[in-house]
Amino acid sequence: MKLPFVCACCVSLGLALAQQPADKTAFEVASIKLFDPDSSRQMWTGMSVDAGMVRYTNISLRQCIRTAYRLRDFQIEGPEWMNDARFEITAKLAAGAQQSQIPEMLQALLADRFKLSLRRDRREQSVYALVVGKDGSKLKRAEVKADNQGPTSLGPDGKPRPLMGYQALPAGLRIDAPAASLGSLADLLSRFTERPVVDMTALDGQYEFLLTFTPESTRNLPPAGTLAPDGREIFSEPTISMFKAVEQYGLKLERRKAPIEMLTVTHLERTPTEN
Repeated sequence: MKLPFVCACCVSLGLALAQQPADKTAFEVASIKLFDPDSSRQMWTGMSVDAGMVRYTNISLRQCIRTAYRLRDFQIEGPEWMNDARFEITAKLAAGAQQSQIPEMLQALLADRFKLSLRRDRREQSVYALVVGKDGSKLKRAEVKADNQGPTSLGPDGKPRPLMGYQALPAGLRIDAPAASLGSLADLLSRFTERPVVDMTALDGQYEFLLTFTPESTRNLPPAGTLAPDGREIFSEPTISMFKAVEQYGLKLERRKAPIEMLTVTHLERTPTEN
């Protein structure tokens, strides 16, 4: 089995037209429909915002909830089927509304169309804290041109971000991120660890990353014996750990306990109400 290059997760939503209340914390008009995987080769969750319209492509309900409440996947508990159905959502912002209010608009949409209800609490959890090393950061600022950004995906902050990619190779897992925030990097690293990675660097902006390491967890990766594009078996060669890999950027991963906000879904409909 050959292994294709995989683009890291950001979802897109498609909606069937539905009128929403005329206020700045609800979409003026929204269309929701099931995403047709045969109509696109897109493997990531896309998000774009322009001219007062927000578009999500290939987005799951879990990703919708994560975006609406500004959380990460590991902070959301609910039925497994939340990950399965994928939607396309196209929505118009109300006059005078700001892009920063989009998460609150998604909250209203989920409550109205999917009848979402939930419970919040805080729990202490084991995490990897991503921090700056004792000798300081060695990060390189990304060169991002607003007029030629290319496709965007859904970032952990609910905003569009440049695509990040990962690939399983004989020499380890390779992450290629030409322009990523520390939060986005932590979110992607968490896919390959036994505990979530939490950005505690307090560094803003986007940076260039190219990392190759042995993943701590392979639950989100192809099974043993899978062949890389060059015909060799993935992870068949020794390489450094993720802990060593981040050190090239003056970063460090520390094992810590931290209080984490959790959200439990108490009710959610599989199918949105009619437009």
